[in-house]
Amino acid sequence: MPVAMSGGMLVVGLAALPVQAAETEIPQRIVVDPVATQNWDADVTVTGQVQQNRGAGWVAAPAALVVHFDGPDGELQETATVQSGGRFRATFFPGSGNIVARVAGYGQVTGTSARVIGWISRLYIDNVLGDRETNPVYPIRGKAFEVRRTLKAVRGEALSARKVTLWWAPKGTSGYPKTGWKQVGSSTTDAKGRVKIRATAWTAGWLRTSFAGDATYTKVESGYPFRVYYKTGFAGFNASPEPARKGQYLTLKGRLMRWSSSAGWQPVKGKWVGAKYRLKGQTTLRTPSCTNGGDATDSAGWFQMRCKTPADATWMAYYLSPYASPDTGKTDLPAQATDYVDVR
Repeated sequence: MPVAMSGGMLVVGLAALPVQAAETEIPQRIVVDPVATQNWDADVTVTGQVQQNRGAGWVAAPAALVVHFDGPDGELQETATVQSGGRFRATFFPGSGNIVARVAGYGQVTGTSARVIGWISRLYIDNVLGDRETNPVYPIRGKAFEVRRTLKAVRGEALSARKVTLWWAPKGTSGYPKTGWKQVGSSTTDAKGRVKIRATAWTAGWLRTSFAGDATYTKVESGYPFRVYYKTGFAGFNASPEPARKGQYLTLKGRLMRWSSSAGWQPVKGKWVGAKYRLKGQTTLRTPSCTNGGDATDSAGWFQMRCKTPADATWMAYYLSPYASPDTGKTDLPAQATDYVDVR
């Protein structure tokens, strides 16, 4: 220790004391993988990695840390334990969404949080408004159809001014296709969250409607099989003679036609046409006594059958079905034509 005299006074020089360095914080963060919210009322699985930066860049956090998940109402009490490599995984019901993940700090390591799910979106078919998977329900090949949807948050608010896209994919061999999607239309939701997208029906396959999500609301999409039908109809259908006598055989004659966008109405050959009748004042369709039970159309689409008449009745020729609903396994829509015959 140095000692010196100064003006008769003894001065002692003290050595400089070491200054203790401040503790350096170690930043921590949560990196969340994209979360798939397939259905608004189903569980979600959240995965990701907790990372720390100890001065040499971001690396995986040690195992055994706990990730807590918080919802806006404070009732979500879900946790996930960090595994090797800093990875975590949790499955839970997100409610209306807006879920935050957080990891507490310890020692020099800072606490951190990250939003993992925004407010959950719904893109749905509102049957009350007359919406269906497609409008019309049975799209005609070569004609326009509409896809109508409503986009809202699960908590209730309509999502206006959001872009909704319509996608098409060909039929695969194993259900819902994972690849091959092509965008065929898009539109923007109105003030009530409603959107209408028009497209032309050409080829059967799959349709998918999609909202890509944004900083506030989650991505949502839904897919379903898409069927395309040919419109069919009868030309020149007639039941004769008229008037007829009770028990007399009528001749039912007409021509089966199919419409296409390229050729218009064309005759259909080799298709079976059946007959029904409905007695005057009644609604029940009955099966008449006809030669061969019906007739197959010739090369020009014509058919002809003879049926026994019991009384005043409306006669029907039908293709595929006497009713409007089609067989989803067929590509043609059913067709019917009627003619009233007075019996004296």
